[in-house]
Amino acid sequence: MSAVLAVVVTGAAALYIFLRTLLHVTQDKTEPPMVETTIPFLSPILGMATRKGEFYPCLRYGLREIQTSHLYLMPGSKLYVINSTALLSLVQRQYRTLSFTPIEAKAARDLMGCSDTASKIISLDPTKDGSYLMSFAKAIHPALAPSIHLDAMNRVSVQRISDVFDELQATAPNKVNLFEWASHSMLLVSTDAVFGSQNPFRASALEEAWYRFEPSIIIFMLGLFPSILASDALKAREQIVSAIEGYLSSGAPDDPDTSELVRARLAHNNSFSIPIKDQARFEMGNIFAILGNTLPSSFWILFHVYSDPSVLSDIGDEVSKLVTTTLSSDGVTTHTIDAAAVKTGCPILISTLREVFRYHGVGTSPRLVMEDHLLDGKYLLKKGNTVMIPGRVQHMDHSIWGQDVSTFNHRRFVATDDAYQRPSPVAFRGFGGGTTLCPGRHFASTEILVFAALMVMRFDVRPSGGKPWIQPTVDKSPMAAAIPVPDGDIEVQVELKGPKEQEWRVSFSGSGSALELSAEGVRD
Repeated sequence: MSAVLAVVVTGAAALYIFLRTLLHVTQDKTEPPMVETTIPFLSPILGMATRKGEFYPCLRYGLREIQTSHLYLMPGSKLYVINSTALLSLVQRQYRTLSFTPIEAKAARDLMGCSDTASKIISLDPTKDGSYLMSFAKAIHPALAPSIHLDAMNRVSVQRISDVFDELQATAPNKVNLFEWASHSMLLVSTDAVFGSQNPFRASALEEAWYRFEPSIIIFMLGLFPSILASDALKAREQIVSAIEGYLSSGAPDDPDTSELVRARLAHNNSFSIPIKDQARFEMGNIFAILGNTLPSSFWILFHVYSDPSVLSDIGDEVSKLVTTTLSSDGVTTHTIDAAAVKTGCPILISTLREVFRYHGVGTSPRLVMEDHLLDGKYLLKKGNTVMIPGRVQHMDHSIWGQDVSTFNHRRFVATDDAYQRPSPVAFRGFGGGTTLCPGRHFASTEILVFAALMVMRFDVRPSGGKPWIQPTVDKSPMAAAIPVPDGDIEVQVELKGPKEQEWRVSFSGSGSALELSAEGVRD
């Protein structure tokens, strides 16, 4: 037995020495310094799987501005992790050499399961102007930029939010699971605003399918045998694709209440002769863009508002100033609020949402190195490897945010506060940055703000059973989530403020102006 053990130990030692040697042999001296690992090539994988969004801040040895992390024993397995805001800006300027579009093409093929025909179309010259992916953002920009089209989407979402609260008022007092209720509500609000009255997600089975598919996104992206490890998610994906294909084929996009965003995407797809079945698959990526941040952020803003009396008081005070109240001849009290005014009259609420994205955001903003590139004249980034821009590293940097960086400070972004200091324009990664700055940020931020503002005005919320507010852990949150989802839900008691007979009316005047939560677009 001892002889066998000796052979095993010797073999393990030899393998370790081989991997350690290979680690250094494959590292060019001009590449960013390596992250030292206990088990070469494998430790980073284990770290990502266990620590997820907290993995990258833990890598920041000696405040290195950039470093190399080796993953698998295969080409293209190095991660160049950016820690410095100065280097981050340089990376974003090299959007062709350090490109996101090939990753989008991979997602279309591996995550959405598009055909070879569609894959060839979108993979052709992915970094050149006029290609499918390089022209996509430009094609949909008019529908999402501040304009009559964005206002039309916001009006629908505001009305749907009002309907959600009318339904809640009818059943109050009531108990709900906060994350489940907020996610369900905002999924329907968001998809109604985009897809119109024939929104396929109105079918509860499709919503349930989305929740089965989304947690397994990383398995599809990494090609970890999804037919085996994510078979249920694969079935859910096909269920969603089938429903969306039916929506696209039914003529629903031509309905007057369908958003310009849907029409713009269809027009772009048709201009490149994308088959209708693949257009339905591409919508999966667009749906993730709509819902991925919106659903968990809607939960987290409610959690932070209601769990802290000072936050609730500050936001309640500023939102109440936007409400006008009238009393009808038959004694019915009517409260009216212009939701568009929330964008300009609630700096503390806006700051709270930005802090939700800073405090909880764990997006990584990957880029593929298309050709050897000498970053900042001194760091060699080799073709085929991946550049990672972990938002968590920027969001947890004491030198940028101060000594309270680990504390949720709802007034952190209030420009009128004496302690306010505008952060580096690229340090806030709530919606990405550079050419990949989320085009839907105006729409998403407006609906989340209105959702929170109306909730505060209309309802008192506290944990049921007299329990204290305890922030849920996020250890089980999917790796692909840019805003983590809680491991467990919070059952809350929801009670109506004021008499049940009161009415609330919400309008959206439309401003045609931006509500910019990304620091790259903010001008104080």
